[in-house]
Amino acid sequence: MRNRLIAAAAALLLVAACDGGTGTTTTTVAPTSGTPAPTTTVAETTTTTLLAGTEELPEEVRAELAELAEITEEVRGLEFLEPPNVVVVSTDELAQRVRDQLAEDLEELPADEALYRLLGLVDDDLDLEQLYTDLYSEQVAGYYDGDAGELVVPRDEDGFTALQRATLVHELTHALTDQHYRFNDRYKALLDEDRYDEASAFLALIEGDATLAELIYLQGLTTEEQAAFFQESFGIDQQVFQSAPRFIRDALVFPYDSGFLFVDRLYRTGGFGAVAEAYESPPTSTEQIIDPDDYPADAPIEVVMEPLAIEGYELAYQSTWGELSFALMFDQVLDTDTSDVAAGGWGGDTYQVHFDGEDVVLVLYYRGDAATDAEELRQALHQYVTAAMDVGDPQETEEGIAFRGDDAAWISADGANLLFVATSDPDLLDSVVARAMEAVAADDATDTTAETTGG
Repeated sequence: MRNRLIAAAAALLLVAACDGGTGTTTTTVAPTSGTPAPTTTVAETTTTTLLAGTEELPEEVRAELAELAEITEEVRGLEFLEPPNVVVVSTDELAQRVRDQLAEDLEELPADEALYRLLGLVDDDLDLEQLYTDLYSEQVAGYYDGDAGELVVPRDEDGFTALQRATLVHELTHALTDQHYRFNDRYKALLDEDRYDEASAFLALIEGDATLAELIYLQGLTTEEQAAFFQESFGIDQQVFQSAPRFIRDALVFPYDSGFLFVDRLYRTGGFGAVAEAYESPPTSTEQIIDPDDYPADAPIEVVMEPLAIEGYELAYQSTWGELSFALMFDQVLDTDTSDVAAGGWGGDTYQVHFDGEDVVLVLYYRGDAATDAEELRQALHQYVTAAMDVGDPQETEEGIAFRGDDAAWISADGANLLFVATSDPDLLDSVVARAMEAVAADDATDTTAETTGG
């Protein structure tokens, strides 16, 4: 599924960094490696350089920001190539800046919303645009704007709370690592090229890195300071977040929780030097984040399917569904064991979303690591379609299984390959399946030719 909005939102939502959206803090201040945590606290640091952009703040608040910048350098083992650019705004202006960032992506929301409704992931009465807007407004306590190279923080005349200081270390880490690794331009390019699964994996590296730095910072605090952080974290209002469908909540949390586990594994084996190497050769699929043992050797299988021509419809986007998206949809509808098995055999895929302004067509061509993986996915999709989608009883044919109701779906598997088609216009099912099978057969023929000729 397309994760542009979810990936963008995850980079802005404080809740994911703090507690995984569960209402309890999932991170820990226990040591993450054999490397002792820095013991420097804000109160112990002497700073000499105040940050530009903070002139209107009281001197003690400016000094606190500068101290946090120095602590971030110490925690992360890097120095700012130039002082971070801090922009201090009112709380209302901060919320408006976030909404403005959201507005451009919301222009493409109708196709996503139609797809999520077709798949039974959101209710018909859910206003997805309002949900995203509320999510962006509820939890933001400052963020790093990579396009402008700015750390945007709300105005606070009385200094920062324990949670705000930890959040600032997290965001200052983004500013610091972007100066060294230039991740923002690369991440934006992945989104612009509709490489959403790869973008989600790269975001997990970015957020996992900052989350690790935040945790190392927390290790260096006194017991009283840590207690204040946890107390404030437990008090965060998560009403909007908790009201969101599970797949959205899980997607927002993914780059922080799974990203941290991925980066922590690198850090345990090679320190921040190993993390730096990961920026040079980033993970290319969410599969590599979910199972870090798959990184870097288990690269995604390239799967190709030419865009289908569907009369009256436009191709909204074509991308990679990825292991994460399978896990997100299955976790919301099926049991965890089924989800883990079905999503875990992912090898590669490509999918297309076609939209006519009202109805939507999804065509997904998947290739498992082995034939058993495609069969496990076929069984899970059968359960999923029956449980979540507005379709009738399955009709089995020699080529696959068709479901026809108010919506329609098709599932067929051949060896390690699987084809999944879903549409909110049941009259289109047969023609779309026929075109998709022709496109899949063309890809199979190309692969066979390449193998025969040694290509």
